[in-house]
Amino acid sequence: MFRKVPDYWDTDVYRENAEKNIRYVDKTIADIKFDDKKILVCGRGTTSHPNFSPRFSTPTTDIGSDLYVTVDHSPSYERFITRKGNYAICLITNPNVPKKILELGGSIYWFSPEYLDYEIPKIFFGKNSGLAALAVASYFGAKFILLSGIFLTGPYTQFADGAKVVFNQIRKKGTKIFSLEGNLVDNITFDKWCDL
Repeated sequence: MFRKVPDYWDTDVYRENAEKNIRYVDKTIADIKFDDKKILVCGRGTTSHPNFSPRFSTPTTDIGSDLYVTVDHSPSYERFITRKGNYAICLITNPNVPKKILELGGSIYWFSPEYLDYEIPKIFFGKNSGLAALAVASYFGAKFILLSGIFLTGPYTQFADGAKVVFNQIRKKGTKIFSLEGNLVDNITFDKWCDL
């Protein structure tokens, strides 16, 4: 899956996409509110996720969510945009992605990577949509975040360094991160997390 396209990790592509997308920014993640102290963040590492709201996920997870989050800039990523809903997307996404979201009747809330200089909220996300969903949950002030299906194994190990930064930034805010499975953070059962 990761990315045989020669320019996939080319920051010039990110900047070109951002230059195109910034013209269409109407709302940012500052314009949507999640005041809950708990947020569930789901990735495609598993096919079964708890029923909880608010629930954030990547579009590739393909589940109903309160917020879909993506930073993927591949032109072919639009095929994963299959649901109407609220999307938090990064300026670096390919312009086909927001176009598809709008065609489905979805709403877009933009954010910028920390290294681009635009006057919209900036998020550090370690080049990964699952980590971006985690960072966006922290942006909204969640105190307890539960990960479901978010692993950094196999081809995803390339995001391990970025994950360390994301986790450290979130923990500095006093947020506790737990997981239903995996070895990224302390594991907890869904029921115990709900009781926190």
